[in-house]
Amino acid sequence: MTQPMRDRIVSFKFWKQGGVIAHASDPTIIGRRFDPTDDLSRAWSGEISGSFEDLDHAESAAEAALGIPLLEVYSPIRELWSGDIIAVAEFYEKAEQLEVDMARARRTSWLVVGSAFTASTIVLFSIVAIGDNTIRRQGRLLERRLKESEQMAEQNARLRSRVVEASERYATQTDRFLKKLGSELHDGPAQYLSLAALRLEAAFSDRPEKPAEAEEIQQSLQKSLAEIRALSRGLSAPDIDNLALIDVVKRAIEDHSEHSPLRPDVSLQGSQTIELSVSDKLCVFRFLQETLSNAARYAPNSRCTVICEAHNDRVVIHVNDEGPGFDPSDGKVLRDDGGQGLLGLRDRVESIGGRFEVRSSPGKGTSVTMTLFPRKMSTS
Repeated sequence: MTQPMRDRIVSFKFWKQGGVIAHASDPTIIGRRFDPTDDLSRAWSGEISGSFEDLDHAESAAEAALGIPLLEVYSPIRELWSGDIIAVAEFYEKAEQLEVDMARARRTSWLVVGSAFTASTIVLFSIVAIGDNTIRRQGRLLERRLKESEQMAEQNARLRSRVVEASERYATQTDRFLKKLGSELHDGPAQYLSLAALRLEAAFSDRPEKPAEAEEIQQSLQKSLAEIRALSRGLSAPDIDNLALIDVVKRAIEDHSEHSPLRPDVSLQGSQTIELSVSDKLCVFRFLQETLSNAARYAPNSRCTVICEAHNDRVVIHVNDEGPGFDPSDGKVLRDDGGQGLLGLRDRVESIGGRFEVRSSPGKGTSVTMTLFPRKMSTS
């Protein structure tokens, strides 16, 4: 039940301008002057103001001594006919229930804030936990994929190494087979044709002139013998198994000089003692054989240079000429005469893990470069 107003009011004051108390429930302070408080100033400006348990001012000493919660209210008093504020009434009201309500409101507020904070913390923790699990799961997935990629790369490297080794063995065996075939042609059919030519010459040696038919047979035999010997030379590669890189280069250039007027300028750079496999040496020899042959054929009167660079991990050979040049796309066609051509050279070099490059354009010469990466192995 609500208490009557008179039971709730414990004291009152009526203020005049200047902080003077005109009347009060405590007669000892009537006529005294106090510094105006903020609430009193707002009341003089026309507002009704109040405060709870703000009893620190000197004029509130008696009310503070009561030791009970009080609501302090300031209300302006206006003149009836003019509406001017002529005084301010101040009341001190018991506020036990207000204190209980405020305490309950504070508890409720703290409960709401605490609950919201706890809920937010749980939600944030859940989000972080879910994100952390997702990141860990994706990390494990990436690690597994990376491991699989590394295993695949290792497998590809092993397969590539096996392919290169097989290509080296195949190239070596092919050159040896061609060498043997050239020897067979030289020692077999060429010898028989030579013997037949000698016998034919001997059969008509006692006559001043050979019959025309015999002369034609003699010429055919000599022509066939020359062609077989040329075929034998083209098929046979020299014995270069035990030669160093510099000797292989010199041997290829000397062989070329035996049947061509082209004399290239030779430059040997770096350490020429690098160890090469048999297939690498055959590749160097065939590369110089083919490129010098092309230079002699298409740029016979131009300057030609051979540069051999030997590094610790690679061998680079350049063959340059200042001839008429060509469109490099024309070099991607297989030759009809059975020669290797640039396409065959590219296949030979790349099949053993090397690089092959042709730079040329009409009127600007030609540069052919081969790079080998010696694996220091033998393909015997």
